[in-house]
Amino acid sequence: MIANQLLFLAGGAVLFAVLGAFHMGGLRVIGWGKRERRRHPHLSVIVTFWSLGLLHLIEIAIGAWVFWLLLLLPGSGSLGATFGGAPADYLYVAGISFVTLGFAEVEAHGAIRMVVMLFSLAGFMLITWSATFIYTIWGESFHEKP
Repeated sequence: MIANQLLFLAGGAVLFAVLGAFHMGGLRVIGWGKRERRRHPHLSVIVTFWSLGLLHLIEIAIGAWVFWLLLLLPGSGSLGATFGGAPADYLYVAGISFVTLGFAEVEAHGAIRMVVMLFSLAGFMLITWSATFIYTIWGESFHEKP
């Protein structure tokens, strides 16, 4: 690995850590409505679902912003010939990387690949964390005490 790639790998690790902390904070905020779950269990699950969706969209937007910033740096690489460079394109690449581990017609080239790889890993882990969280909310909302 060359120094540029190591630098981008370190930057990807920072993004990974920031997304993890941001997600944990988001889950704490979503979990504040805990005492209302008994009265409105179905609404609780729906609100949790939509809140997690919004949290993931914000995380994808953060990734898109980071990709945009990094591609401004010389020697960062590119996102391939099919990448247009519009804000929607950055959101698309970040979203696809986040939810499908990067399987899309847009390919990362150069040092930016390190960040895209770690962003994909973060997306996989955060979606799994969210699935566990909503499963827990479901259980707490519909659990009958003996």
